[in-house]
Amino acid sequence: MLELTLPGMTCGGCARGVTAAIKSVDPAAEVVTDVPARTVRVETSANAEAIKAAVAEAGYTAA
Repeated sequence: MLELTLPGMTCGGCARGVTAAIKSVDPAAEVVTDVPARTVRVETSANAEAIKAAVAEAGYTAA
């Protein structure tokens, strides 16, 4: 399980964008976003760095 804190994820649209970015790397990933806490939990077989890179490419910096 990978957990990221994304200070820039402030709404449902942001959460959908983050989810789409993660699923572009691993379509089978289980993604749970928590907008009020600005966190995302990912169950994936993909490399953590690849997930972080996809999230960054979508415009979100993990704290």
